[in-house]
Amino acid sequence: MNKKAIIFSIFFLVSALLGWSLTGNEILKKVDARAAGSEAPKDIQMIMTMKIVSPSGNEKVRELKTWTKNNRNEDDWRLMKFMSPPDVRDVGFLTLSDEQMYLYLPEFHRIRRIASHNKSDSFMGSDFSYEDLGVSSFQKHYDAELIKEEDDFWLLKLTKKPDADKPYELIEMWVSKESNLPVRMKIYDSSGALSKETLQESRPFGTYWIPVKITMKNIKEGSRTELTMDEIKTDQGLDPEIFTPRFLKRSVR
Repeated sequence: MNKKAIIFSIFFLVSALLGWSLTGNEILKKVDARAAGSEAPKDIQMIMTMKIVSPSGNEKVRELKTWTKNNRNEDDWRLMKFMSPPDVRDVGFLTLSDEQMYLYLPEFHRIRRIASHNKSDSFMGSDFSYEDLGVSSFQKHYDAELIKEEDDFWLLKLTKKPDADKPYELIEMWVSKESNLPVRMKIYDSSGALSKETLQESRPFGTYWIPVKITMKNIKEGSRTELTMDEIKTDQGLDPEIFTPRFLKRSVR
């Protein structure tokens, strides 16, 4: 038996002794299926409240309307349009893939494509980056290792694949066994330092599970941003025209 086969055998023996029935990558596949795959809505429309809390406790509250289209086996499409307050009204963000992200600034009447080296920048002063609001699957960019299993969750360690164009080298992900969605993530930057922490609450909508609140904590800055979802509608057959630069310029109410 060669060295690789021995390691494989030891892994499965340990898994059996600990009662682990799934590998890390199998669990991550379940996460992707629930979030943006075969177990996700075909499309979602919602109202999103964004609350940005500074290290000193000052708050900014913004309201957005968002649309998401689930493209099975491909990157999802998402459009986000600010509705209030007046200073950000009609600012829009469209993401079609990791390489196709667009920001519309009504003050300048133009659409700016987000360059690869800018994807880690803050999205409209929040603790979310453009990258964080992207729509690609975890499996596409990360390999997962099962670190711990409890009655109600799995703890995964996600390591960036060598050819992945992602700013986060490592992610610790707590996955709910009930929803198959993350409930907590610790995110580490390219230097190995803890950069952000995400907390996510999800609830069932018919046969689906959908996030209803996401909190992003910026560990280095001491700030946080909360996204709360409301007026959620699924499977409406959204027009693909919504996910175009032309629609990105439109004012929405």
